[in-house]
Amino acid sequence: MAFVPTIVTFFSTSFFLLLLIPLAKRFNFLDQPGGHKTHSSSTPMIGGVGIYLGLVIAYILSPALAEYFYPVLVLGGLILLIGIIDDLADLNPIHRLLAHACVAFAMIQSTGVKLENFGDILFLGPIELGILSVPMTVFAVVGVINAVNMSDGVDGLSSGLVVITLSFVAIANIFDGAGPLFYVTTLIAISVLAFWLLNFRLIWNRKALIFLGDSGSNLLGFLVAWLLINATNGESAFAAPVYALWFFALPLMDTVSLLIRRPLLGRSPFKPGHDHLHHRLLEKGFTPKQVILIIYSKAIAIGSVGLAGYLSGAPEGAMFFAFILLFILKWFESNALSKKIDSKA
Repeated sequence: MAFVPTIVTFFSTSFFLLLLIPLAKRFNFLDQPGGHKTHSSSTPMIGGVGIYLGLVIAYILSPALAEYFYPVLVLGGLILLIGIIDDLADLNPIHRLLAHACVAFAMIQSTGVKLENFGDILFLGPIELGILSVPMTVFAVVGVINAVNMSDGVDGLSSGLVVITLSFVAIANIFDGAGPLFYVTTLIAISVLAFWLLNFRLIWNRKALIFLGDSGSNLLGFLVAWLLINATNGESAFAAPVYALWFFALPLMDTVSLLIRRPLLGRSPFKPGHDHLHHRLLEKGFTPKQVILIIYSKAIAIGSVGLAGYLSGAPEGAMFFAFILLFILKWFESNALSKKIDSKA
């Protein structure tokens, strides 16, 4: 991997983010405090725009990525634009999902990247999707976009989880020869890391300087979806599809849990709530930084199990059923935590 484009991507992303802060304040592109939000001051929502501009610079500096990354960059721009409109005008959830689905369909048509099989998760051979390939891909992309968006509730959480996911994808790819997908994965991770340093509450940041906003979280979700599908299906695939579950485990588990739990309680799964994992940990008394470290640790631990399975050549079916068992355990853990919090309310 070229060293110069990587460094330039980091600093160009940082430059654009710092440049956009006063512009966001001038044009009132700010996330206001209140409701379920944990911040106490108006904060620029320019994370997605800065990350995107940093990736544009990476694209310009890396001609080898032109044919490979150009369609994704264009479609990512559309996702970003939809998110900016959502940040400004609060789009109807159904309209937003339909817009994301249209971009996901365009991704399939322009890049050829799609879910073709689920791998040998039932010990019966690869499960081919056939005519279900396109709708399942659209569903998966929209699902990952919203999973990243739903994890965006504490400073540094969603961007950190994205970096963790991308890191596991990149590490696994190294053992397959580190092709173009490794290069793209690393550049995206570097750009997101530049944002994270301004978003997470580090020693020099007593509060987040900038937020992703829906625009940024949707962009990252789209890029993660494209990378995971590319890594596990098609010509660029180097890992079985089951490992996408392990590398993206916590946002996926939290989202699926909410999609099950909320309708059972008679609530819409699309409305904002206070029942995400990070909310429950905050209500239990942990500080925002402690919540971040707890969730990071869990994501790294789960991803490490997946990586160990990948490197050891574990049967796909065994990894799939292990993941389902882990999800069930976390479901009961989540319910128990919710009951404890509700009993104190």
